[in-house]
Amino acid sequence: MDLQQKIEEIADPFLKIIDAFIVDIHILHDVQRKVVQLIVDTDSGITIGQCTELNRKIGEALELQNIIPSSYVLEVSSPDITKPLKLLRQYHKNKGRQFRVRYRKDGGVVEIITKLNAIEGDSLTFITKNEEPFKVSFHDIIESIEELPW
Repeated sequence: MDLQQKIEEIADPFLKIIDAFIVDIHILHDVQRKVVQLIVDTDSGITIGQCTELNRKIGEALELQNIIPSSYVLEVSSPDITKPLKLLRQYHKNKGRQFRVRYRKDGGVVEIITKLNAIEGDSLTFITKNEEPFKVSFHDIIESIEELPW
């Protein structure tokens, strides 16, 4: 089991308490120490207070298990709005928002700015600027980043 899997396993019970999930884990190596970043979310959004509490509890559990022998810093935070969505479940709370979506179609890549309209299984329905709906399988999406209105 690699380090990321061990961290997920330790964090899981604390995440379940608030129905949160891990979006991503980054382990960065600084000159002096490691930085372990846990990007977490819930289906309705996560607060700073929840991130702070998770940071404390997960940090204590990591220390008890001593799975990171060298000096490190743990950072638990919410997903950055400028980063692509990683998981299908992140799309549900983003219905009605506009995205720059890059996806595979007919052996090529299409990029479009579009609004997320609906989700059925792993199929996402978007609406074009001309109000035309089109579907894309989640598995065909290469990158999807929210386009802010300003």
